[in-house]
Amino acid sequence: MNERIEQKLKTLPDKNGVYIMKNSDGDVIYVGKAKILKNRVRSYFKGHRHAPKVAAMVSNVDDFEYIITDSEMEAFVLENNLIKEYSPKYNILLKDDKTYPFLKITTNEMYPRISVTRKVKKDGAKYFGPYLSAIVLRDLIELIKEIFQVRSCNKNFPDDIGKTRPCLYHHIGKCMGVCNGDVSVEKYNEVIKEIIAFLNGRYDKVQKDLTAQMTVAAQAMDFEKAAQIRDHLRAIESLAEKQKIVSADGADTDAIAFYSKHGKTCFQVFFIRSGKIIGRENYFTDDTEGLEEGELLSDFVRQYYAESSFVPKEILLECECTDLELIRQWLSELCGRRVEIRVPKIGENAKLIKMIKANAEKELSERELKILRDIKFKNSAMAELYRLLGLETIPKRIEAYDISNISGDNNVGSMVTFIDARPSTKDYRNFRIKNVVGADDYACMAEVITRRFERAVAESDKISSGELSEDKASFSCLPDVLFVDGGQGHVNTVAPIVHKYAPHIPVFGIVKDDNHCTRGVVGESGEIPIDKTSDAFMLLTNIQDEMHRRAITYNRNLNTKKNLKSELDNIGGVGDVRKKALLKHFKSVKNISSATVEELMAVKSIDKSTAQNVWSYFDNRRKTNDTTGE
Repeated sequence: MNERIEQKLKTLPDKNGVYIMKNSDGDVIYVGKAKILKNRVRSYFKGHRHAPKVAAMVSNVDDFEYIITDSEMEAFVLENNLIKEYSPKYNILLKDDKTYPFLKITTNEMYPRISVTRKVKKDGAKYFGPYLSAIVLRDLIELIKEIFQVRSCNKNFPDDIGKTRPCLYHHIGKCMGVCNGDVSVEKYNEVIKEIIAFLNGRYDKVQKDLTAQMTVAAQAMDFEKAAQIRDHLRAIESLAEKQKIVSADGADTDAIAFYSKHGKTCFQVFFIRSGKIIGRENYFTDDTEGLEEGELLSDFVRQYYAESSFVPKEILLECECTDLELIRQWLSELCGRRVEIRVPKIGENAKLIKMIKANAEKELSERELKILRDIKFKNSAMAELYRLLGLETIPKRIEAYDISNISGDNNVGSMVTFIDARPSTKDYRNFRIKNVVGADDYACMAEVITRRFERAVAESDKISSGELSEDKASFSCLPDVLFVDGGQGHVNTVAPIVHKYAPHIPVFGIVKDDNHCTRGVVGESGEIPIDKTSDAFMLLTNIQDEMHRRAITYNRNLNTKKNLKSELDNIGGVGDVRKKALLKHFKSVKNISSATVEELMAVKSIDKSTAQNVWSYFDNRRKTNDTTGE
């Protein structure tokens, strides 16, 4: 403990507040709250026996700050916000095992629409899920369209009513066609209420209505329609069967349990809506060995609901958590109604918690197995690569480069980085080719590699002089081995450039066969035989696929932006601000081109003169195309 900490400990107040621990670099490594700051912060440094993670944190503390608050609740909320802002290393930080899809109903719009999203926002819309499969969710949306005929388009109502003809979905009976202006807001929103009830598991009314429609269709000898309705009923029955009924009172509940092993923990949240389990989510966190269960569960609940768009009326927990009353008060204030938090000991809810815990154990075991498989693959692939390429050491960091162009123009380069045999997307880089015209892969690759290493030299000089910190540098970290997408010619072009700046870095090419699939690897002395069933070959295939995907994606994105920009840049009076406003309102240049002067004037910052310029530009384009037959 340094002298600065000693002095600060003596001045700590006897009040509520939040404390912020920092390391020698000034980075925030832990945030905590305290009812009495003096007692809580001193306990870290006064010889107490700590759990391994806490002891490691204390050993890295070089300084601390604190913020006094008026109440324990204020400290509670501030702690949550600071953890979210800084993501401190030694706080419990959750990792979702995947991003599950949600069904979104834009109830904040005049005519709500449905869509699939993986981001839940507090934007006034209703979200349902998460769903375990995007395919299942899309099938569900198609079913909803066919039954309820709700819209899924991006039209802006009421502005777009009557401006265009109804789309294909209206003609095939999957949308009631609100763009016609024939559907009242009241009628449409009654349908939305039915959809919400349906998604909450209340299928009875829909099944009853469909059964009646099927009977009428059959009596009218419209057997095709009757069969279609029958299929809808079967789909609903299948959906209902998959949802386990766990509550007779139809309550909206989240049930949470967790399982810990070897310092790693899996939390599971089961979503119960209208008494039925409709989905679940897994979260993982590391370095939890020695932490009390109540503290662990408290940290999870606080982080989870700070990000959640929906807080149910009831939350079931596996055990009592720290700050239970504060959490209950916080959640109740968050959603504007009372939230009950219970720890069931007996009965059906206790059995449910036991089942969730068993699932958490299974998920944690499967995750550990996956990690072990990844480690085995990494070790095997890197060791094979080391032997195959005759490297001096087993490589940790691999960089790979590819060039992309469209019809010999718009050349771009991409750099992908693999660390320990896994993609490190934060280290990916893109290059716009500046000095090469036409389809010259060799020259483009030479430019990219030269710029990459020149940047590395420049950054290293700035780091040495103190102008730049290592964590802010983009190119100073060099690879252990470098690959290019191509054969002997590419290697011969790139190797001298690399060796000029870094003689120790070997250069290889990954070559394709006639079907554009990975064939093998080539070095400065020629092609190197490789077993196509080996982990090393699989790794090379992954690297080549990734660098090709990155280059193509970057090229397409650039060209899309370029086309959008050049089209609007030709119009007098349309600068950056107005371009953004037009694109935000109309969503695309195509929609702008078909808008009337009055519609254009409805956009903020577009006056009559500018609207007339935009309309005239696209009108002239249409006349030219009609004349030339394009």
